[in-house]
Amino acid sequence: MSQAVVSEAMITTPSGPSSADRRTRARWQRIRHRGFVTAVQILVLAAFLTLWEVGSGRWIDGFFISKPSLIADTWWKWLLSGELWFHAQSTLATAGLGFVAGCVAALVVGYVLGGAARLAEVFEPFITGIYSLPKIALVPLLVMWVGVGAPLQITIAAMVTFFLMFYNTFFGVRDVNRALVDSVRIMGANRFTIALRVRIPSALVWVVAGLKLAVPQALIAAVVGEILASNRGLGHLVASNAGQFNTAGTFAALFSLLIVGLVVDRLVTVVTRRAMAWRQVLVSGR
Repeated sequence: MSQAVVSEAMITTPSGPSSADRRTRARWQRIRHRGFVTAVQILVLAAFLTLWEVGSGRWIDGFFISKPSLIADTWWKWLLSGELWFHAQSTLATAGLGFVAGCVAALVVGYVLGGAARLAEVFEPFITGIYSLPKIALVPLLVMWVGVGAPLQITIAAMVTFFLMFYNTFFGVRDVNRALVDSVRIMGANRFTIALRVRIPSALVWVVAGLKLAVPQALIAAVVGEILASNRGLGHLVASNAGQFNTAGTFAALFSLLIVGLVVDRLVTVVTRRAMAWRQVLVSGR
């Protein structure tokens, strides 16, 4: 009799939530949290812009801070006329070319020196010395070498990218467990297999970290080059409007740079996630 009661109780006792229910509940919690954070961010931004609009000309001279309405009007005119796209395209092109050139050089040099201890010992002081130089101090020399405009911007962006990516690649390759490399070599793996299955996956975490730093820094370097010596680009747009004491135009150009920076950062985040997924594929051998 007692066994029947126990069996009946076990049958009628409701079970806990399934794993699918828990995942659904967790997903909705994340959505609600993200929605709450977004709503608070919008409120903070709206309050800031309202205070700015009201305070300009009342509490602070409008010449120095302009007004959000005037800035939005200037930005919209640039957008409709195509001027904004013309300058943004120039900035993205020079930053992108500089990043690719610096990144390729850094990956090659970093991988070679990371895998050759004696070679790294010889060249490390020279690379560190050049890295220690403020890049802005090299601009006058670069102007004499490559001229102004796009060549200067690409060169500065490539230099900044190279050192950020080089050190991450170099230390990533050196971080590989030597015993693991020897074990794979004993099993008959050639240099290509060791690079593909051991060194690159190990260094990828470091490279991805460098990527997060190098991409925005390449954009900054290109903008600096545009501010110093260029007749196009968002940096030139900032400098030319500031030179004309056009506060609304200056803020509109800065706002454009802010948008470009946010978009680039989000794209880099997506790429780095995919890169880490690719690392797992390389490690697992699938």
